[in-house]
Amino acid sequence: MITWFSGCSAMLFHPDDRQYASPKDFNLSYEVVTFDSHDGTPLSAWWIEPPGEPKGTVFIVHGNAQNISTHFTGFVWLAKAGYELFIFDYRSFGNSGGESDLGGAALDTKAALEYVLASRRGEITVIGQSLGGALLMNALKGKQEARIRLAVFDSTFASLPDAGNDVLSRSILTWPFQWMAYLVLSDKYDTIKIAPDLTLPKLYIAGSRDPVISPNHSWQLFDASARPRAFWLVKGAGHIDAFSSQIIQQRFLELLARPAFDPEASQMLIFDTISASKP
Repeated sequence: MITWFSGCSAMLFHPDDRQYASPKDFNLSYEVVTFDSHDGTPLSAWWIEPPGEPKGTVFIVHGNAQNISTHFTGFVWLAKAGYELFIFDYRSFGNSGGESDLGGAALDTKAALEYVLASRRGEITVIGQSLGGALLMNALKGKQEARIRLAVFDSTFASLPDAGNDVLSRSILTWPFQWMAYLVLSDKYDTIKIAPDLTLPKLYIAGSRDPVISPNHSWQLFDASARPRAFWLVKGAGHIDAFSSQIIQQRFLELLARPAFDPEASQMLIFDTISASKP
């Protein structure tokens, strides 16, 4: 019954090896690199360079479906603003080898993060979107790395079985089968178990109209998290859609420009991007 079609599905990955776009389409230079996951699976990635001297490095863990040639386009604005981007493909996505599965993707994310930390000496910002947010938080588990200045979780689930239950409850056809989510979907990588012990600065972002992962998941993670932490709810935004708002982009760039974060910071902001964007 459950062939969960949502973008965060851990049961059914949607890898694609087609190249849809390139940073060159946006007048950005980039380098294709390869590295190995922890089990030896070859992985492919892009270093995307800003027009001038980089202000910093941003490590991106994309969501399910397609590959980096589609997901990078949502972060072009960051490169244009002066930040170097690193984005990689999990096994079987894009030009990466292997067969897709949740455990393998978790290994790949850990290996990618270690590769970036070994490749750059300065501070880095890490961003995980949707399923990528859960994989990122698992990669950060137990890691005491002062060079990670901010971890961003965009439209990320607190519990995979709970997210599956949410999806099944939205249709009269699947509503009777909600209980199956707790039988079929593993809670091994649930972020709600990790968030309380993750001491680095965290930002949770959610769209109020997300049809895939309820913004309540981001709120639960924020509420459970150790400080410093922040929660941004973007009114009218859908799934991994908040960063398409110029208001959110500008506020995020202001956040990255701060020299330090108050270790006791705890902030919840609601952005009404619809009314704010009107002339």
